[in-house]
Amino acid sequence: MIFWGVASVLVLAVALVLLIPVLRRRVATPASRSAHGLAVLKDQLAEIERDKAAGRLAESEVAAARIEIERRLLAEASQSDQRVDEPTSDIGKTRRRRLAAAALILFAVPAGTAGLYLARGNPGAPDFPLASRSAERTAMAQEAERRRGLVEMTRRLEVRLATESDDVEGWMLLGRTLLTLGDTERSANAFRSAVVASNGDGRTYAELGEALVRSNQGVVVPEAIDAFERALAAMPGEPRSRYYLGLAAFQRGQLEAALRRWIALEFDTPPSAPWHGLLVTRIEAAAEQAGLDAGALRAEIGATHRARPAPPGPTAEDMAAARDMTAEQRVEMIRGMVDSLAARLEENPDDVDGWRRLARSWLVLDERKAALAAYEKALERAPDEIDLLLDYARALHPPGADARSMPDAFIDAVRRVRALAPDHPEGLFFGGLVAERRGDTVTARALWSRLIELLPTDAPVRDGIQARIDALGGG
Repeated sequence: MIFWGVASVLVLAVALVLLIPVLRRRVATPASRSAHGLAVLKDQLAEIERDKAAGRLAESEVAAARIEIERRLLAEASQSDQRVDEPTSDIGKTRRRRLAAAALILFAVPAGTAGLYLARGNPGAPDFPLASRSAERTAMAQEAERRRGLVEMTRRLEVRLATESDDVEGWMLLGRTLLTLGDTERSANAFRSAVVASNGDGRTYAELGEALVRSNQGVVVPEAIDAFERALAAMPGEPRSRYYLGLAAFQRGQLEAALRRWIALEFDTPPSAPWHGLLVTRIEAAAEQAGLDAGALRAEIGATHRARPAPPGPTAEDMAAARDMTAEQRVEMIRGMVDSLAARLEENPDDVDGWRRLARSWLVLDERKAALAAYEKALERAPDEIDLLLDYARALHPPGADARSMPDAFIDAVRRVRALAPDHPEGLFFGGLVAERRGDTVTARALWSRLIELLPTDAPVRDGIQARIDALGGG
């Protein structure tokens, strides 16, 4: 009822707006028209007299003009007398037309409006519940606040990373946050910095590749292909890279090659993995498009394919499956896998990769002492493996840690990296940190200057390294 009452008032208001000009309009009567004509002619006579007095008209021109105007005055006066006697039927007709228009407005506007609404609207629809509208507004406000928080987080990260360019996890977090905000180009740049800061860690290459795909509207561009191939070189079997390389083949029209990559990945993917359904759908669609029998291809590949045994401890698949869990469930799952991996390593202590995975898992659980112990076990068996030494160094002295807390074990690990590979970028950077901590600014400047020489000219971390050099002072 409230709706119809408000609608009626609005329709009536519109009708009145349309009626006002119709009712106010005045029709000139014959008498008024005649009086107006006489007044105009008299003004013309007066104008002639003014022009004569000013010398603008000759006497002969004045006489001729006066005669013409007087003639027209006589004619107008004669017609005026006739109009007085004419019937007022035209006036009556005009008034009747105005009344008819008013009646039409009063009837047509409400009737037409109601008919249109009944035909196109839904008068029986219930009001949207106030509680739902409030919940929607609350959700929108929360989403806006979340985005503002993410934007502020990226700003703070960018400020910090300008001087802490070696913080791999910081670059990774910045890249993921920008990806969430839809800023794919800046996200890709952040992951490029993570690649440089980590000296080509497989995770950073995989993240960079995916950011490049999203930045190019789903197209796997050459730079993304290179990133995925490098990720697989560092992390054999990494599922995301395998999937996207299959997609690259599919986009180039190499449908069978794409199918073979995806089917091989399917054999290595547990059914519980979040992407398993998408992978199967892709395989079936590609097989139909290529006119190939997916079942026959599965049988052929399955006959020769040996699924890689799942490495002990949390795998990439396990971590992906954990995304839908609560924080407590996720920690519990990881801890169970860590305990299982630790038990296996007691039986097979020479598994260097196993110790490394165990150390990284302990870091995920924020068990730093246990992680360091696992790295030391691995280094006992592979003391000259540079990547392992660097992992150990990062765990000893995480990026952004206070230089005053730099442990001796970190200094020793950096010394060993520098001895094995003098021009290793991360070794140069860490060596500069150690020299700066000792107050040896000459050595710190030399090491960081050498690092800048080795970095690509477009490497985002160059500015951060140069800022550290400038902060040393001196020449």
